[in-house]
Amino acid sequence: MPNASRSRALTLIELLVAVAIVAILAALAVPHFLEYQTRSKVSVARNNQRVVAGGMESYRVDHNAYPAGVVLPTDPYGIFADSALTLLTTPVSYVGPAAFRDPFGQVQSHRQSLGTGVLNSPFELPYPVINPGHALLYFFYPSLAARTGLEMLRVDGFAVISIGPDRDDSFIVYHPFPEALPVAAAYYGITSAWDSVYDPTNGTISEGDLARFGGAVPGPAVVGGGPN
Repeated sequence: MPNASRSRALTLIELLVAVAIVAILAALAVPHFLEYQTRSKVSVARNNQRVVAGGMESYRVDHNAYPAGVVLPTDPYGIFADSALTLLTTPVSYVGPAAFRDPFGQVQSHRQSLGTGVLNSPFELPYPVINPGHALLYFFYPSLAARTGLEMLRVDGFAVISIGPDRDDSFIVYHPFPEALPVAAAYYGITSAWDSVYDPTNGTISEGDLARFGGAVPGPAVVGGGPN
């Protein structure tokens, strides 16, 4: 009987050791999995931005202008690509609707790049901005210039933006125009144009957006997500 008890005790100890080993391996694996998942989503976002930007250029060839963005009650600023850029899908299909999806884009918190003049910051909303279609954000610079009163933004160009892993608009639309970055952006810790860019070396889930610019917008066409 004593031998049987020792055998059972050893079995229990072995089981606890096995559980501990599994827990340690899981703890080591989860960060790597999250990193891989985030990198995969960054790749999807970049590809969708590339497709949408290509559709924009094709549309401009046919119409001699970029679409300004359709305004709807559910999208009063015309910035959600799935509703703002319906001219890219109908009546001529320049892109498929799937290209408008932002793998990170569900809910932005209490901020956005357009400015609303409410609450403690002119860039703070009284409620979260719901993005039911998980859509990329679209900014047509002449429209943005009209909304913000910043004439330096009045260039014939656009930005297609993913809000990145932090799921917040980080003002990357102003990256090509660093002097136009609103002072109020500092309210969110964004004090320079580069603070608006998602860089995975700052952490897998960190501040910043990914953007693709087109038309007469100055600077690099692709910004955010690591080496380009």
